[in-house]
Amino acid sequence: MTLDQRLTLITAHAEEFTPFTGSFTRAELAQTYAAQIPHTAILPETILHIISGNTPHAAYQSLLHGLLLGSKNLLKLPSRALLDFQIPPALAPFVEVSRTLPDHWITSADALVVFGSDTTLRHFQSLCPLEIPFIGHGQRLGIALIDDPSLEAARLAARDIGLFNQQGCLSLQTIFVKDPRDFAPLLATAMADFENENPRGPLSPSEAGAITNLREETRYLIAQDPIKNALWESPSSTGTAWTIIYQGLPPSSDLTLSPGNRCVFLRPLAPNLTFPKFLSGIALHPYHSHHSHQERVNLPSPRIFPLGEAQFPPALWPHDGILPLSALVRHQTSSP
Repeated sequence: MTLDQRLTLITAHAEEFTPFTGSFTRAELAQTYAAQIPHTAILPETILHIISGNTPHAAYQSLLHGLLLGSKNLLKLPSRALLDFQIPPALAPFVEVSRTLPDHWITSADALVVFGSDTTLRHFQSLCPLEIPFIGHGQRLGIALIDDPSLEAARLAARDIGLFNQQGCLSLQTIFVKDPRDFAPLLATAMADFENENPRGPLSPSEAGAITNLREETRYLIAQDPIKNALWESPSSTGTAWTIIYQGLPPSSDLTLSPGNRCVFLRPLAPNLTFPKFLSGIALHPYHSHHSHQERVNLPSPRIFPLGEAQFPPALWPHDGILPLSALVRHQTSSP
């Protein structure tokens, strides 16, 4: 199938992809392909995609890359998640889906893409033949830097926290903000409003227990030091619907991982903040007026975006700073 035919096929089924990849046009796909795939590229005939997580975003995004390259796509889905994942019938000849990993899939692949924990990545990297490209997307999280702690900022932050219940690597887990204790009631109102419009849904006993334990641990810390710790939580009528925890920690402190399902940490915004290397994105507010281009470049994250847009990256964005098409191909040179 030619590139032109592939572009026609993909754009004909854009509606099935865009809820998970973001919108795209035929021209944008063609431009990305031309920019990343030179004439020396050897395209992978078969790509194995190892998908983890509780949202189908990674599966659709990775599949879009494979289809654009004209590859056969082997999708290994989680055994107990993404149960409603479906492939448009017209794309079925180019996709094979399994919830177990057939023995021959790794040896038959020309490229391997893995989403999962760092342990999962190391496991599959050890199995991947050295001569084929390996792309790993491991444990990541998103944060926000809010210099204008307004009600509008709270509304945008609640959206970035609440969408997909922090199941994805782009979800905000920690917010650095001027005057966190003043911002917390605004965020609490915004989280309650978001819950009313977009109910989180039921949790498993272990998920609910993780939130309850976190709240109780925070109450203990408040009793020890109420200046550096505080808690805002959803009313008992809505259970564990949302949780906001203030941590007055030093700027160099490691981030606390959220248990997910709309639990977020607030910390003071300081000029000498240090950040871990496992960030997937940093939201800024305000985005245009306060941060110069150079300031954004100096932030240790492959994606910088306006607050409120955490869950909506471009369709062919460089996830973890990796160009999605060029990383999957090999190149051949020949003497004139």
